[in-house]
Amino acid sequence: MKKKEEHMGIRIGLDIGIASVGWAVVDDDYNIIESGANIFNEAKAASNVDRRTFRQTKRLLRRQKTRLRDFDILWINAGLDIPKEKVNKQLQFRVQGMTMELSENELYAALKNMLKHRGISYLEDALDEEQSGKSTYEKGLQVNQKALKCDKMPCEIQYERLMKYGSYRGHIEVKDESGEEMILSNIFTLDAYCKEAKKILECQKQYHSFITEAFEDDYLALLRRKRKYYEGPGNEQSRTDYGKYTTKLNPETGEYVTEENIFEKLIGKCSVYPKEMRASAASYTAQIYNMLNDLNNLTINGRKLEYEEKKSIVEEVQKASSVNMLKIIKKVINEDITTIEGARKDKNDKEIFHKMETYNKMRHYFEKNGLEFKKISTDDLDEIGNILTLNTEKEAILEAFNKSQLELSQEEKEAFIEIRKKNGSLFNKWHSFSLKIMKELIPELYLQSKNQMQLLTDMGVFKKKTEIFQNYDKIPTDVIIEDIYNPVVKRSIRITVKIVNALIKKYGYPREVVIEMPRDRNSDEEKKRIQDEQKKNDTELKKIIEKVESEYGIKITDTHFRNHKNLRMKLRLWHEQDGRCLYSGKVIDISELLNDCSKFEIDHVIPKSISFDDSRSNKVLVYSTENQKKTNQTPYQYLEGNGKEWSFDEYMNQVIELKDRKLISKAKMNKLLFREDITKIEVLKGFIARNINDTRYASRVVLNSFQKYFESKQSDTKVKVIRGSFTHQMRKKLQLSKNRDESYAHHAVDAMLICYSQMGYEAYRQLQEDLIDPDSEKIRDLGLWKETITEAKYDEVLYTAKWLENRGKIQEAEKKVKFWHKVDSKANRALCNQTIRGTRVIDGSIQKINKINIYSVDGYKTFKNMIQKGKEKDFLMYRNDRRSWDDLMKVYREYSDAKNAFAAYQEETGDYVRKYAKKHNGSKITNLKYCAKELGSCIDISHKYGLEKDSRKVILESLSPYRSDVYYNAGLKQYYIVGIKNSDLCFLKGEYFIDSKRYLQILREEGVLTEQHTLNDLAAIGTEFQFSLYENDYLEYEKNGEIKTERFLSRTKPKQKNYIETKSIDAPKIKNKKQNLVGLAKSKSIKKIRVDILGNRYYASKEKFSLMVDKF
Repeated sequence: MKKKEEHMGIRIGLDIGIASVGWAVVDDDYNIIESGANIFNEAKAASNVDRRTFRQTKRLLRRQKTRLRDFDILWINAGLDIPKEKVNKQLQFRVQGMTMELSENELYAALKNMLKHRGISYLEDALDEEQSGKSTYEKGLQVNQKALKCDKMPCEIQYERLMKYGSYRGHIEVKDESGEEMILSNIFTLDAYCKEAKKILECQKQYHSFITEAFEDDYLALLRRKRKYYEGPGNEQSRTDYGKYTTKLNPETGEYVTEENIFEKLIGKCSVYPKEMRASAASYTAQIYNMLNDLNNLTINGRKLEYEEKKSIVEEVQKASSVNMLKIIKKVINEDITTIEGARKDKNDKEIFHKMETYNKMRHYFEKNGLEFKKISTDDLDEIGNILTLNTEKEAILEAFNKSQLELSQEEKEAFIEIRKKNGSLFNKWHSFSLKIMKELIPELYLQSKNQMQLLTDMGVFKKKTEIFQNYDKIPTDVIIEDIYNPVVKRSIRITVKIVNALIKKYGYPREVVIEMPRDRNSDEEKKRIQDEQKKNDTELKKIIEKVESEYGIKITDTHFRNHKNLRMKLRLWHEQDGRCLYSGKVIDISELLNDCSKFEIDHVIPKSISFDDSRSNKVLVYSTENQKKTNQTPYQYLEGNGKEWSFDEYMNQVIELKDRKLISKAKMNKLLFREDITKIEVLKGFIARNINDTRYASRVVLNSFQKYFESKQSDTKVKVIRGSFTHQMRKKLQLSKNRDESYAHHAVDAMLICYSQMGYEAYRQLQEDLIDPDSEKIRDLGLWKETITEAKYDEVLYTAKWLENRGKIQEAEKKVKFWHKVDSKANRALCNQTIRGTRVIDGSIQKINKINIYSVDGYKTFKNMIQKGKEKDFLMYRNDRRSWDDLMKVYREYSDAKNAFAAYQEETGDYVRKYAKKHNGSKITNLKYCAKELGSCIDISHKYGLEKDSRKVILESLSPYRSDVYYNAGLKQYYIVGIKNSDLCFLKGEYFIDSKRYLQILREEGVLTEQHTLNDLAAIGTEFQFSLYENDYLEYEKNGEIKTERFLSRTKPKQKNYIETKSIDAPKIKNKKQNLVGLAKSKSIKKIRVDILGNRYYASKEKFSLMVDKF
């Protein structure tokens, strides 16, 4: 293969985010050749969860409907008539039915009600010790369990709550006897409901002869009826490949294939041995395998763990009362852990390890309950892990135990069921490998220092990445992302690869690719982290200010902060050091700190010129005189053996005391007590590994894959994945602001800074390396080292030498940033908002009905606003139940000065706002329905709720837009923008297409065609299809003589022609709004612009129209 030309004078910087990729190309002279910001929607795993939840809900409702139908059949077969009148006292009938006679109609209502809400089979999610802890939710469930143990039935508990709180469904927030908040949940077990049903039927036998033993058995079977988990969804009449009733045809018989079970679909096949099933992650073998793989990834104090050490670590883990992996490793290797590389890390950058948690949970439970655990073989533990992962209910687990070859006593079976019940989160995953391959690899993991991928490559199972890449002309996306499991990161990397491939095509192979990976797993996590950090900082500073005023009588004002640089950080450090200078032990007078800017300085504990660490945990507040004396040393080097009044031992005791009082973290304590020689090369390398290089799993995958690709092409391109904190230092030093709402360009700026940071770091590292002998890896001249490697030199090389020039280059390049947005043209999208809404005909128009909770913050705010605007007539209660409304408004007016009038009334009286009743025992008013607005486009589902089809009494609203087609009539000089919804699409035999009749109707509604015209008449009337616009397509249009280019969102305002919604190309907002409404009825020009992955724009030519839109 011909070697691609190398352009060694450039670097590519990549700022990979959750929903963006910033990129920049920078040459050796710090010139920014080009840059861009690529924006896309975050890949949310939650979206898949929502889709699964909707499907599950539909199945549950369908099965509930089937149960109710079968109950009616049971009732009719007993010679009874189905009651015609509906009742609303089912709960009361259930309570009464256990002790007194019910009429046939009342009994029918009670029994049918139980079939609608029959509880859950298992309480594992609620009682999962790994997940729930001692939450208010769990406390509420424990209240239910406690009440059931006192021989109360679910209906009795529910009825008591209805009478006391005015409600029993959902979750009710109350306070327990000690005043702590608690949530009363309406979740009970199926067993509890069956017990209640038996009691009702037993009582009613006395009064109704049709309740025979057969009737009782049939009813209870109906109540308990549940599809076997290994059958999956679907049936003979409604087949799906997700269940055992598949849509596959037997080639010999031509009949549908019905499988015995769906184990293969539930579990999946091994990625090495495709004929083998994947193993449970809870199996003994998988736990040992995972731990050994973690251990083999580690490099501790510059070396790998040996066979005996790994064996001892495993033994220690299997007998420890609690597992702290770092402590166990330290104990086994018998040395302090000074550097550790290769460990997996959590979002807080803390090392995490597989530590046989499931095995130890089982072991502890057996030991605690006097059962012998060691007698159970590892093969049996594998089988047990498999059974407990595959089954979630007690009956199914017992059935699986009994079918297996396991020799377990009943007590042992119950023990494993209890462990499963309390630790559900440990039994919900399958390993990607089978037991077979893991058992083959475990001996090698002990003997060698290689991880699983290296071993599998050596075995010839996987080709080396360099071999794979040789077959590709460009970086293959699928190969890069195959080992990344986070969907958010996967999408970001896909787009990153496209960018890099385009840049390589344009410039050749670069000198370096420098990458910064996303810190958070998703946008919600990112927002929470930022908000939590801001809140924590604000709260901390507020408490310090209050402390200074209360204890010292000094009021800290804004003037102090304006006149004193870094005062906020100095105050935080002063507080966490308990008001002392750690280098001298002297008290830091708060008045002097506030009023004398030069007397105290912030110092880096371990010199930044050595550690590259500018974090708060590496900073202390000290007297300026002490800082000058300490120079470029660690506190240990400065204080130890120098005959100072304040010795290192005193300093150490002070630091430990601060940690014990939780004023400083363990990480900070370790830095303050750091004793290693910072002139040693291995120590320097350790700092680089920790504070410059990003060693998280996904980062390592991307780094290794990119590097292997370039190696396969004999390119000298280097790939670096660096920490965001290092780039942040550069942004601060160059005084570059970052306004996320102002422009997307900040992503490209970050990519520029990534390049600049790496270039500055390389220049500084070269300065260090020039002072180190390459053969001995020792410093040539320690005196010259100390003179040269200083914080001043560090700042000079990385920042100040080119400060003004680089800052200017970035500010100029920021104006030229190119933007690319991912166009969404997929057809398999949600049809609409999944919220089901009712409607009412008000004054001749169909109004959509919304609901608010008057106790919630948002609900009360909506209620209050509507009242203040005189919209009380919009509430259905005002229209239909004026007595209840008047009572409600009386409370609202009497407690109008409270934060929430209804909550204040409840707090003061102990009662609730209730629906009107003579005895004041009406149900609690929690939700209010109101007319929101006139109904627009929707999907009518009234017929699914027993109402007339097309009556639009029950609807799904907010139909999702699919695309908009643009037509032009040259004779009339008129553009038409035709909106198509996802609900206008049809799916048949793997193909999505627009329904032709519906499309014709839309063209008529939009004025493109008259009622007399068909699709074939378009050419005859001079109207021609131009192109289709999808979400995020670039659109250039003329309006009132002005040409604008924006991002297309959707066709809007269906009652007004040619109205569209657009968004800004270069910023999240347009005119301070998220989107812009534009009417183009009189537009003289509408053009579509295509954008390549590097943000280059090209006018689109006319497109060919087709009703076919997608294939699967």
